[in-house]
Amino acid sequence: MSTTTSPEDLPQGVTLEDLHGTPALVVDIPACSAVIHLDGAHLTSWVPDGEDDVLWTSPDAVYAEGEPIRGGIPLIGPWFGPGRDGRTTPSHGWLRNHRWEVVAGEHFHGWADEDADVVHSDSVAITLGLEGADPSGQGIAAQVQFVIGADHLQVRLDVTAGDEPLELEAALHTYLSVGDVEAARFTGLSGASYLDNLRDLAPAVQEGEPEIDGPVDRVYEVSGPVTVHDPVLEREIVVSPHGSSRTVLWNPFSDGAAHLDDMPLDAWKQFVCVETAVAKDGFVALAPGATHCLKARYEVARS
Repeated sequence: MSTTTSPEDLPQGVTLEDLHGTPALVVDIPACSAVIHLDGAHLTSWVPDGEDDVLWTSPDAVYAEGEPIRGGIPLIGPWFGPGRDGRTTPSHGWLRNHRWEVVAGEHFHGWADEDADVVHSDSVAITLGLEGADPSGQGIAAQVQFVIGADHLQVRLDVTAGDEPLELEAALHTYLSVGDVEAARFTGLSGASYLDNLRDLAPAVQEGEPEIDGPVDRVYEVSGPVTVHDPVLEREIVVSPHGSSRTVLWNPFSDGAAHLDDMPLDAWKQFVCVETAVAKDGFVALAPGATHCLKARYEVARS
């Protein structure tokens, strides 16, 4: 895997900097700004021009090699939570616990979206890769591409099985910034079956759209778009998945936040996690050497 981590090889508008004592790519172009930490290939900020940050990152987050960052878009895999057996460690797999390498970067002053036949202006595409980190020795590898602009953010995670078949679980564990999570409303989850992780994965059906009025940790059988309506910040965030089988909705509320050392006690009000995933019974069976692509597109509109 060839890399391009030297500053002179990075695209226009992208610099390699030391943030919180760790290496990070800082995007600063007229369309937007963004930050990608090489530890975990972790996007912690995306600010389209004229907008508040679309992502929430904890002011108490820990930044250190091998430590997951609280907030932004953690890359989860090759298992979700404690795995399908309920006993696998570390929680949420090892993709987020390693330092990734920059593989490629481009700055587009005008480009055509292969998925939507739409021309966008002033965007950057950054690809990072992770090889040789699989603790099992099977050779599982991963690559992630971020396409970052003013009108949308696209995150594509490709996970490739090693020498053995792989029952892949993976997720984009996205923390979306909201003005007040109790006031936020959702579209896209009504009527869906889900597993309630707060009740030992008890199955249930969503009646109407959910509201965050207590701790929520649900794995929905939803693979279509989900919209977060935020009346406080007066905007809507649309999450459009590809290659997923599940959507996870999570917020610890005050009960759970009290047990999280890397989050202020009242910070639960400022975010909701809407996670594009292949998880639980929605895992993907990969043959040796096969690759699965998990992708999400994020768009913001004023409401």
